[in-house]
Amino acid sequence: MKFGNTGRRLAAAEADVDGRRLSINASARRVAAFAVAFFVAACSGDSATVPILRVQFVASNDLLAPVTLRVDGSPYVILSRGRSVGLTLTSAKRLTWTSAKPADGDGNPIPDMIDEQEVPVSGINGVLEISNVIDNQTYITARMFNHTDARVRIGVFEGATVSCGAALPAAAQGGSGFVQIGYYRLQPNTEVRAYRDGSDCTGPYVAWTTAQLNDFESKSGLVTLTLDFVP
Repeated sequence: MKFGNTGRRLAAAEADVDGRRLSINASARRVAAFAVAFFVAACSGDSATVPILRVQFVASNDLLAPVTLRVDGSPYVILSRGRSVGLTLTSAKRLTWTSAKPADGDGNPIPDMIDEQEVPVSGINGVLEISNVIDNQTYITARMFNHTDARVRIGVFEGATVSCGAALPAAAQGGSGFVQIGYYRLQPNTEVRAYRDGSDCTGPYVAWTTAQLNDFESKSGLVTLTLDFVP
């Protein structure tokens, strides 16, 4: 009888140990599952937040055309050439700028290749300088004088196509005809051309080559061109 009681006690003790092992293993599995779930959630970025920075800077305009700065699509300030303004924005704001587009003597808009530009606020390091170099691309604009008695049409050639732009009036009463064209990309084969009026920028022309256009004013991109004979 004593032996039998001892056996039952041993069996009960073993069962108790096994139960504890099962309980410990289950707890370990729950802890491991929680740790994996926490790691996945942390790595997923679902709960991560992007820090919003407060950025102070000075915006300046070196272009000939006035520039409008917009914040979240709403006009914020207009800068004429040589003007600057201090701004404080958060990095969550959407900042863009556009340059004003000129019109010729007939009131027709002059084509211009500078589109709306977006500037990441968080990337501004104290100064936002608006100039004729945008994303490593140089743009030029021409101040054009006509010393002839013939009105002409100005076109810009970029190697394959001609953008037909402003009308350049003839000289009159001892004064030169004048027009300021818009901004165009300066490429290795860019030419500004004067065509006969009414030609839709086809046929004979007078050209100012890339070498001449490279003599532009720093930051504004301005070059002065003079027409002395009719195409």
